[in-house]
Amino acid sequence: MKNGFIINRLICKGNDLKDVCIDFDPYAHVIVGPSNTGKSYVFQCIKYMLGSQEKPKRITESEGYQDCFLEITLFNGETKTLRRSLDGGDAQLYECKYSEMVFFNEKPITLRVGKKETKTVGLLNNYFLDIVKLRNKKVRRNLSGNTDNFSFSFMRHLTLIDETSIIKEASPILTEQRGEDTKDKSIIRFLTTGKDDSGISSKPKKEVILNRKGRMDLIKQLIEDYTSELDLYGYSSQNNKELSEQIDRLENSISELNNKVYQQYDRVKEYELAIDGHFKELKENESRLLTVDELLSRARLLSQHYVNDIDRLESIYETNALFSELQLGNCPTCNKTLDTSEHLECNVEDISRINSASLIEIKKINTLIVELDVTQGTLESERSELLVKIKNNRDCYSEKQKQVSEYTSCDIKVNIDKLDTFKHKLNNLKQIEHIVEKIDSLNYQKENYENEIDPMNGNYNFDDLTTANMTELCEIIKVLLNDWNYSEVDSVSFSEEESDLVINGENRQLAGKGYRALSYSAFIIGLMQFCIKNNRGHSGIVLLDSPLCTLRSKHVADLDNIDKKDIIMDSTKEKFYSAISQYKRLGQIIILENDAPAEPSSLELGFTEFTEDKNRGRYGFYPVN
Repeated sequence: MKNGFIINRLICKGNDLKDVCIDFDPYAHVIVGPSNTGKSYVFQCIKYMLGSQEKPKRITESEGYQDCFLEITLFNGETKTLRRSLDGGDAQLYECKYSEMVFFNEKPITLRVGKKETKTVGLLNNYFLDIVKLRNKKVRRNLSGNTDNFSFSFMRHLTLIDETSIIKEASPILTEQRGEDTKDKSIIRFLTTGKDDSGISSKPKKEVILNRKGRMDLIKQLIEDYTSELDLYGYSSQNNKELSEQIDRLENSISELNNKVYQQYDRVKEYELAIDGHFKELKENESRLLTVDELLSRARLLSQHYVNDIDRLESIYETNALFSELQLGNCPTCNKTLDTSEHLECNVEDISRINSASLIEIKKINTLIVELDVTQGTLESERSELLVKIKNNRDCYSEKQKQVSEYTSCDIKVNIDKLDTFKHKLNNLKQIEHIVEKIDSLNYQKENYENEIDPMNGNYNFDDLTTANMTELCEIIKVLLNDWNYSEVDSVSFSEEESDLVINGENRQLAGKGYRALSYSAFIIGLMQFCIKNNRGHSGIVLLDSPLCTLRSKHVADLDNIDKKDIIMDSTKEKFYSAISQYKRLGQIIILENDAPAEPSSLELGFTEFTEDKNRGRYGFYPVN
């Protein structure tokens, strides 16, 4: 098996009560016993644990039992345990065996039943669909082509057959629910062909068609308006790829130009730094020139002072010389006669000292004049250099400014003009792209509406369940019926008209109850074996309640009212049990019956007997006080 699961154990648990359970054989298991011993209750529990919202009927023996557990083994060998309250509600999934639950520390996974899933809580239905690999499949439910998502419950009437359904005259394919025939056939067609109905679309209703046509008219008008707007831009291609390539090329060109302009601005900054340097040096030199001119002016003034001082000193010297040559006269100091003895206060040597001092002072001043001349020479030389520097500064400043002006007005302006042109063109192209996208979106909506109006292009002849689809399955059913000693079965085919089996040329529904039950069972088991052999989605289990017909029970009292064709032979019963014990690795078969095989211990199958006897064996599913 590459998908599906088998049932290991069914357990019912109650507070302060001993667990009741049945351990199942992985291939075939038979539970026998008279009526009212719990066989139907076992059927109800398994059906309930596999996702039915119908709770097991409360019987007297079940009082005090609150929870039902189903231990299963998946196709990959993993063992899981499902738990549900017998009073209804969601399921909990434990990723361990039932016997290991007491040591299981992880929180069980809640799986909703009969409700919508949420972001945090999934569905039991989806859990089983994942196991049997039937998730996200669709089946057609009506002649118009409407589809339903495949649900695990769609397999219920093909895997869990109660004692009432197993003898019905209607086809095993059909659930007999109103309006479900098309879906029932689609399910079988999907299982036999492996092709679901995901690819079909339903035929729309008239009101939908009218609504969509009205929307399409509006869309066509909008497309015309947008196309006219494109004409204003002189664009008619509407080729998205070509337009996108143009936009990419323009964006690349703009990016390259931007980089070039940035580099040019960097160069302008370098020019400006050079201009600033020249200007700064110019101002520094001009400032120094003012200082030098001021120093030279002061030096000239000081030199004139020195000359005046020398002239004054020389005048004093000459005056003293002349005065010393005079013979008569009065003392210039005391005004007394120089040659008299009365001239005592003044000393003639003072004049000599004054002359000496004047000569010394003149010498000093001449030294200062020499030093001042040197300083003036240095300043004059610096002034000349400054004038040259200032001229160079002004020339360089003017040259750099001229270069910046020419560079800015020529190279940068050209690139900026190009950039503006490219940006304008890019803006237009993006506007065109936006309009084209709108047109594409409207065309997409238009196509969707056209598809909604006629999704199948007028071809609404959907695939039906045909005789050819059922050929291989019918061959398997034929083998099963012969294995079970149904009768000499030469042919099994499928009637498209009746949607049922035709056995030896006779419609299945014409057979008696006992044989209808057998052929029904053959169809259910055969379908499981077919799906497993062909790797089609299937649970991998079938549960049949009374396939050998309750009419064989020892509890049937009034045999006079029973038609002979309703009763199957004992040899058929024994052949049936013997055959199912040999079906290995073709799924799990669970049988609920009234009559046991003659020697169950000789058969390779699981066997549980409800004796309905308090003093012998197991009374029923639940113990009886």
